Amino acid sequence: MDDYSTAEISEILVSDIKKSLVGKEYGSVEIYIEGGRVAQITERIIKKTLRSNENTNKKEFVYWKPIKNRK
Repeated sequence: MDDYSTAEISEILVSDIKKSLVGKEYGSVEIYIEGGRVAQITERIIKKTLRSNENTNKKEFVYWKPIKNRK
């Protein structure tokens, strides 16, 4: 059995995905499949920044927004 096959999910594959998720508070885990097997697991970490709100003296999160595709 292929440890990274998508036809039958192995404990090794599940374990690798769990390792990618452990300790993450923000970000994403991307699973790339090629030819019926997982070829790559990519972890992305998102850095959130705080900015002081001048009017209320409270801190608020600043989120990055994707740029929409222009057609």
